[in-house]
Amino acid sequence: MGLLGSLLVLIAYMLTVERPEKRRLYFSLSLAGGVALLVVALIYWNFGLIFLELAWITINLRGLWKVYRQDMHATG
Repeated sequence: MGLLGSLLVLIAYMLTVERPEKRRLYFSLSLAGGVALLVVALIYWNFGLIFLELAWITINLRGLWKVYRQDMHATG
């Protein structure tokens, strides 16, 4: 699960740099990866990783919220 989470986060980050027009998908992939890594961190009680993943999840949720609001304003 940790490897899958890491791959999701890294792939999403790479795609965000390469193709920013699909931000919603990439924020979602990154969020899923962050949640997977948070589960691993909780199982092994790695406080540093727990803190990092909570921050990463928060950043991605904020990004998704901004994309959602932009879409709502664009559609009227």
